Amino acid sequence: MSKNLFSGLLAAGVGLAYFITALLLPEQMMGDRLGPKVFPLIVGAAAILAGAGLSFFEIWKKSTRKDEVDFGFKTERDVWVKIAVLTVAGIFYGLSIDFLGFILATTAIMLVATLLINKGHLKQNITVSVLFSIVSYLGFGIALQLSLPRGLIENLLPF
Repeated sequence: MSKNLFSGLLAAGVGLAYFITALLLPEQMMGDRLGPKVFPLIVGAAAILAGAGLSFFEIWKKSTRKDEVDFGFKTERDVWVKIAVLTVAGIFYGLSIDFLGFILATTAIMLVATLLINKGHLKQNITVSVLFSIVSYLGFGIALQLSLPRGLIENLLPF
């Protein structure tokens, strides 16, 4: 099985699970008549189509090589460690954003990301992380008046 065939089947499977989960969202009886289901259904369908397309292309191509699926876990170990760290940071972000609030949680995940990408520049990474969070909060939460999670810091603000 080639890497493309494996990736296509995996993407189609994850897309199918996402699509089914989106179908389980409750119906909304007020507001937008399309409701909250439309975008997740489109994303799920797109993932299914992209994965199936890649798989069919790979089968149609009839590759003569029978390479084992190798995602480079040994040769590209540092890349996979960064992916794992960012995945854990993303899970932490999702679980902590309600308690910590948008500014602190976003600063934390941005700091993790910048430390992984821009090693050795701690002051610059802290500055970028804090400014990104504050500018995002001012732009989305204040200027556009979108509802962002208010946490420890945001609850102290007068607005």
